[in-house]
Order: sequence, then structure tokens, then C-alpha cells
Amino acid sequence: MYSSNRVQVYLEDGRVGEMEICPPRESHQEDHVMKQRRVMEKVKMGIRISRFSQPSERCPPLAVLATVSSCGLCFKLEASPSPAQEQLSLLYSSCLRGNKTAVMSLGEEELHLVAMYAENINNDRPCFWAFTVAPGIYDSCLVMLNLRCLGIVFDLDETLVVANTTRTFEDKIDGLQRRINNEGDPQRIAAMVAEMKRYQDDRNLLKQYIESDQVIDNGEVVKVQSELVPALSENHQPLVRPLIRLPEKNIILTRINPMIRDTSVLVRMRPSWDELQSYLTAKGRKRFEVYVCTMAERDYALEMWRLLDPEGNLINASDLLARIVCVKSGFKKSLVNVFPDATCHPKMAMVIDDRLKVWEEKDQPRVYVVPAFVPYYSPQAEAAATPVLCVTRNVACRVRGGFFRDFDDSLLQRIAEISYENDVEDIPSPPDVSHYLVPEDETSGLNENKDPLSLDGMAEVERRLKEAISVVLPAANIDPRIAAPIQYPMASVSAPVPVVQQAPQPSAMAFPSIKFQQPISIAKLLVPSEPSLQSSPAREEGEVPESELDPDTRRRLLILQHGQDSRDAAPSEPPFPQRPPVQAPPPQAQPRNGWFPVEEMDPAPLHRTVSKEYPVDSERPRHQSDRMPHENRRLPKEVQLILFYQWF
Repeated sequence: MYSSNRVQVYLEDGRVGEMEICPPRESHQEDHVMKQRRVMEKVKMGIRISRFSQPSERCPPLAVLATVSSCGLCFKLEASPSPAQEQLSLLYSSCLRGNKTAVMSLGEEELHLVAMYAENINNDRPCFWAFTVAPGIYDSCLVMLNLRCLGIVFDLDETLVVANTTRTFEDKIDGLQRRINNEGDPQRIAAMVAEMKRYQDDRNLLKQYIESDQVIDNGEVVKVQSELVPALSENHQPLVRPLIRLPEKNIILTRINPMIRDTSVLVRMRPSWDELQSYLTAKGRKRFEVYVCTMAERDYALEMWRLLDPEGNLINASDLLARIVCVKSGFKKSLVNVFPDATCHPKMAMVIDDRLKVWEEKDQPRVYVVPAFVPYYSPQAEAAATPVLCVTRNVACRVRGGFFRDFDDSLLQRIAEISYENDVEDIPSPPDVSHYLVPEDETSGLNENKDPLSLDGMAEVERRLKEAISVVLPAANIDPRIAAPIQYPMASVSAPVPVVQQAPQPSAMAFPSIKFQQPISIAKLLVPSEPSLQSSPAREEGEVPESELDPDTRRRLLILQHGQDSRDAAPSEPPFPQRPPVQAPPPQAQPRNGWFPVEEMDPAPLHRTVSKEYPVDSERPRHQSDRMPHENRRLPKEVQLILFYQWF
């Protein structure tokens, strides 16, 4: 067991001071203890800081590391009692003010030093917590957390598309013919004959495409259109592919190798992909970073994804080769392999696949299993009241909303109170995507439509909520320039929602009684309101920018939210930045008649002035998403109460 050990601290090649290294509280996991000891042995030779992490104005470094670190707190550091160490104090102050970490390379990992406020140590003694993470994961996840973004991994075949060549068509037709010959049940025979005819119709379309570069669809001749596929890297050549698109049938005919006609395939696209895609991008604001993991061959996978995302809205062309992962036959899929460059942490990613067992066991809790896409066997399955990909969109929305609700309400609130003297066990468990996914047995029940209200209930909830909004929302005290453009769209409907009507009701919200046949099932599919972090990177749809308000109204709103402007005052600064006051969370809304109104969380602001004492050359510039435009500050509570419905 370690006692106190002194270690020298260097910034690049210059010594900045001496600190004492102290082990954390004993962990219950033996592998964590062994790793902590190995790291402490390595740093005894000296802590050599090579760079600083990106600064952040929303997520404190401790929240990011608590979310992505695999073994928790490695050790603590506090400055030696004497003499005073000016350079070390400047480094400590720079980390506090800039909301950033000091980073040391450990080969396959990085050591991040988090400047901590202290309760019992004098304010002139710098102190840090030390964590280890994979190289690059901190900066990647910091950007994602600031943007309120998670990762999502898609399978292709039978999840989003079904593709066939002439050979696969013939194999399936022959197999069905043998089954028909051996079947005695007339109903089963009729079903298999209908399925075989669907295969034959598509095979005939594919043959026309291969032989003449055109097809006859509903009596009309449809000819190929050439589409340019740019080179994805210096080792690739640009391609010109001959395509035929039949959007009314969700069919695309393409050629994997444009020079070889036998590589022609007929692709059926799963219905409602556009609805899921539009949610992921959210009109220019990414809600998810998208990846693909498939057992298909690489050229085929790249072409299938190009058909799904022709504009590159989900994956940029420069990222395609890295984000489309092809797994060899006989191997299992793994999130570690999907994120080899630490672009996302597995705890912050969900998977959409039609099969669970193809994934490593440790990743299976993060897999949302959808029914296989079977357009030939059961074409009517996708014509249900709520298509599979619309349910998937609602599940993705619920996962993202639950993740960031817990991140804001639990983790950030507690971290604001953590001091150097605490230990990592005093921090609530960080959110994990697996906490918010419906178990497989419940998912299969929903997908089989055993509970009609689970699927049709979305429209019913939205209709009744709109009725409640039109009755109970007070508008008498709201500036008409704010109230006029406010609407209440729901995530699962495409029809516009009527503008809120003024009504002379009291200011207290009182939802009418809403009774549901299956409240538990609806709660799992209901798109939740997603609380925004302070200074959300982009206004949600319908939010009124402050720039459109008159100066007096804008000034009153800012004073209500941030207090009187005190820029003219110039009080003397303490030796180190003072801990910002902890803001108590707002009172939880009480349920009324079985309905839980969800209120947005407005966490304590984390604005700090970045210190310029340590402009390290290797420090990365501030990401665009970390800037806080004036118009994105939060509106007062009475306006927030109306705007939160935009998240449904």
C-alpha cells in the first residue's frame, strides 16, 4: 500500500513544481487496483505534461472523465507544503479557469490531471485528480457531450436494406419450389406461391436492368441514370455507376462494379428511413454520430450506405472509410472495433441490428433489436400503423433524452459539489446507453404488435397533449412576439401542430386526466423531453432568438437569468479561482392525474475566463461548438415552460 510519494511535475521540458501523490480509496475491483498501482509506478519518474485538453464551457472535465474512464480515479496530487511554487500555481489556475485538463502520454493511454477545488487545504496549494483514458477519447467525448450527441451504429442487410443478385433470387425461388412440392397445407402453399411470385417479379426487373440498362415499370420504360461516385481516398478511383431508382416501390438497381454486369443488385430500401434520418440530423444539428458495422463485403457496404445517405448528411465522405466497419465471417461485431480511433465511448453508443448474437456479449446490452426486414415474405409488415424505423426513431430519442437527463440532473449537479477531499465513489454512476434500452423480450413484443396501444398510442398521446396545451397554457403575460411563432410539434408526427391559443386560465399548469390502457408500454416508446445543457449549441425548433426582441425586453430577460451586469466593477481576484456557487435543482414537477409534466433542467453555468499564462503550442483551438453565442442563452422560466414542448 502506498503512502505519500513526491513527484516532479514538468510542462513540456520545463519543471513547474513538486507534488505529493496519494492513492485513492481502496477499490472493490482488483483489476482497477492493479491498474492504479501500475500507473502510480510509471509517474514516479515524473509527470511530464505535453498538452492541455480542449477547454469547455458546459461540461466540467470531471464529468467527462467520470463518464469515459474505465478504472476511475487513479490517484490524487497535492502540492508540497513549502516553499510556494509559482509555476505550479499558474498551471493549476490555468486549468481551473479554462475548464481543461493537463495531459501526459502513457503510451497506449493518456493521463489527465483535473484541477480540483479543496475544502480543507489552503487555497494556495494546488491539487489534482488523475484519470487514465484511451488517447483521444476525452476530446471526442467532450465535443459529443457539449453537443448533446451520442453514437449510433447501424447494421445494413435485413436491418435497413435487402439486396439480391440474380443468383440469390434463383436460389430462393428454387428453395421455395421444393418447399411447395413437399407441403400439404393449402394455406401455406398459397403463402409460399405469393412469396415466390414477388421474387420472380423482382428477378425479372433485375434481368432487364442487366441486359438492357432499362426496365419496364407499370408499362413505362425507365432508363439508367449515371451517378458519379467520388474517390474516397488516394487509393480509390472515382466511379460512374448506372442506377435505376423506383421510389414508389422503394427499389434501387445498382452495379457494385460498374464494369461487371454480374455484380448488379436489386435493393429494397426499408420504409420510413427518411423519418429516422431526419431525426438523426435534426435540421443541421447532429443528435447522433453515425457508424456502420456489417458482415458484408466492403465495396457492397459502401454502395449500400451511399444509397441510404446520398448527400453525406450522416457520415461525411472523408469519414466513410473509417466509419463503415466490415467484420469477417466467423468473427463477432464489437464496439471496440467500431471505434478503433477512440472517436466515441461504447457507453455513449447504441446499436440498431436485426440480430443480437452477432455482437460481443459485453456490447449486447447496447443493441436495440429490430425485426428483420422481409419484404418478400411479409410485405405488409412494414405497412403497420407505426413502421419499424419510426419506432426505432422513438427509441433513439428516448435513449438520448434519458442519457442527458441523468447526465444533467444527477451527474453534473453532484460534481458541482465534489472537492479534492472526496473520492470517486462520491460521484453518482455515470449514464450508460444500456440503461435506457428496452430489453429484448419487451422489444420483440412491441415489434410483433402484441400491444396495439404501444404503437398506436404515440398518436393518441400527442393528440391529447395538444388538447391539453391549447387549454391550459397561460399566454396573457407573454410578449406576443414570443408567443406568436411558438408551436408544439411532436417527434413522431409529420403534420403541423396548431399554434397555441391564448386562454384566461390561471398560471398554474393543470393537465386534464388522461387514462391509458397500457401506461408502461407507452412510457417506453414516448419521446421524452430532452433537457438542454446551459448554452445549448443550437436553438431548438421554434425557440425565439434574443436578437429579435427589443433592447428593453432583452435586458430584462438577461437580468432575470444572469443577474445585474457587473462588468464595470473590478474586484481584486483571489489567488485561485473560487468555486462557483452550487445552484439547487428546481423542484420536481408533481404528477397530475397520471401525467408527468417534464421540466427542463437549467444546470449551473460553467463560464470561466481562460487563463493565458500557459499558451502551450500543442493546445487545440476551441471547438466551434464550445462557443456561446449571445442568442443561445436560456430564456426565463416562464418562457422555458412553453418551449420545452419542442423536445417532444
